Amino acid sequence: MSGNRAAYLLEPKGRFEVRDAPIEQPGPGEVLVKVHFGALQPADQKVAKYSVLPVEYPSVLGGPVSGIVEALGERVDKIAIGDRIVSGTKLFGSWKAKYGGMQRYAIVDQSSVIEIGDTDFTKALTLASWTPPGALFGPNALNMHYPSIPAKPLPAEEQGKKILIWGGSSAMGSLSISYAKQAGYTVISTSSPHNFDLLKSLGADHIFDHSDSNIVEKIRALFPIHYWFDTISLKPSVTTILKILAPEGEKVTKAYIHLLLPLAAAGNPTLPEGVTAAMHKFQPEAPGNEEWAKYFLSRGGFMEQGIKSGVIKGVSPHLLGGLDKVSDAIEELTKGVSAKKLVIDPWA
Repeated sequence: MSGNRAAYLLEPKGRFEVRDAPIEQPGPGEVLVKVHFGALQPADQKVAKYSVLPVEYPSVLGGPVSGIVEALGERVDKIAIGDRIVSGTKLFGSWKAKYGGMQRYAIVDQSSVIEIGDTDFTKALTLASWTPPGALFGPNALNMHYPSIPAKPLPAEEQGKKILIWGGSSAMGSLSISYAKQAGYTVISTSSPHNFDLLKSLGADHIFDHSDSNIVEKIRALFPIHYWFDTISLKPSVTTILKILAPEGEKVTKAYIHLLLPLAAAGNPTLPEGVTAAMHKFQPEAPGNEEWAKYFLSRGGFMEQGIKSGVIKGVSPHLLGGLDKVSDAIEELTKGVSAKKLVIDPWA
């Protein structure tokens, strides 16, 4: 086994340094992955730039990862050594560097591992996040009706219901559209006009330019909207959603807004009475999520079927280079990324 190398974030809001790293051994229920490719997403940028979550330093950010199973911890029965897999990482919740994806060997939890067959490693990265299905279908999140393969009509109590997915051209937004449509919901989403075709290809029913000065009125014309998911979760998106729900001088529409970041990232706006919001904190292995995890993440479950069959759709991978490009990726995420997933090859 070759030695490990990792891109370490040395301190809060600090710099990255690529250096040798230990190859950690997987604990009970954990899997050691030889990482062929890893992805970076907006949550990593928020940690690197603003230290919004309490990771241990020096930290290794990043996830999901795709690669080959190298070693198994005790009580791992879902996967075998040598399998081609993709997996979310457990850094945000466990906080230790061994769980970050920006390294050659990473520890993941078997609950998040998905066998991908002959699916391309980089494509699998764009499809593997369990954040969207966790947000949409998690029992402590939006708790929508599960999708199926093949798709089935929604039950009577859910038929005709709509979801607003703000930021449809983001990696999380695009997957969320795909999942919501497979489940049978009417999807309203936003992006820049040059990404409208992407959202249409994912199945969005109503698409709006997020910078349209009349967007509040246009989206209100589609009421009732039953589910609200802000995949951007910054001041411009949260402020606009609040205007949709509570335009000046009009009655407030009661709603729950599911966010990918803390409300503080949007400036802690005052929520109108009847409107609530919370950050997504879903963990597949957490108590109460057993049914969800079995359905979506088990061997032969929805995510494995969806990735292999092409039912799950998302943005395209964008390979930046090796571990020395992690800092560049964070800067690109800071400027704003749409319609692509930033990918790193730790062996380049």
